[in-house]
Amino acid sequence: MIGPPSPSRSTHCAPWPRGVTFIELITLTIVILILAAIGVPRVSPIVQQFRVKGAAWQLAGDLRLARQRAVTTQQRFRVCVTSCKITVPGGAYSVEVEQLPVGSLKWTSETGAATRLPPDVTISATDTDSTFKANGMASGNTFTLSNAIGTYEVRVASTGRVKVCQGTCPP
Repeated sequence: MIGPPSPSRSTHCAPWPRGVTFIELITLTIVILILAAIGVPRVSPIVQQFRVKGAAWQLAGDLRLARQRAVTTQQRFRVCVTSCKITVPGGAYSVEVEQLPVGSLKWTSETGAATRLPPDVTISATDTDSTFKANGMASGNTFTLSNAIGTYEVRVASTGRVKVCQGTCPP
């Protein structure tokens, strides 16, 4: 049939009202807030675990880069937590290069600023720094990164190898 729809075929309103009421919005908001209150404490330890793990891998990457730069530029590089050329606040470290001539023990910061770790991560070292020589060899050192959730150890062998371990590294 051609023409306007017949009254029996016309569109009618749905049997339920369109939209939501204010009470339904309030109820939905309360349910979402309750679920968030339950879920957030369970997510927080996971975030802290990833922070300390990420900080350990960041430090390991910077140590490997310092070794690579020492070999490439034939200058000594070091990563230090204390006794650095620049002021290094707690929870940070600095990458520094030795000024020529080699053996002058005059260090300058590679970036001009300390590399900060996440706020809840602390860093300590068994020695003041890890120094990489032009041949890639290093002064052995162990960096420990920790927070309330866990600890990671970043170990630099005398060969220059950098190893990351959860907890402590085996000898």
